[in-house]
Amino acid sequence: MKRYEYKAISAIWKPEKKLNQLGYDGWELVAVYSSVMYLKREYND
Repeated sequence: MKRYEYKAISAIWKPEKKLNQLGYDGWELVAVYSSVMYLKREYND
């Protein structure tokens, strides 16, 4: 069974650079709500 870890970051200040780095680290943007971006990636022990 796959397991995931989650992260929430602010979307207020031009997040492109931060999102690119997180994408390289395996994070996937799954939702944006009320100036908060929610990301997930598969959790590996």
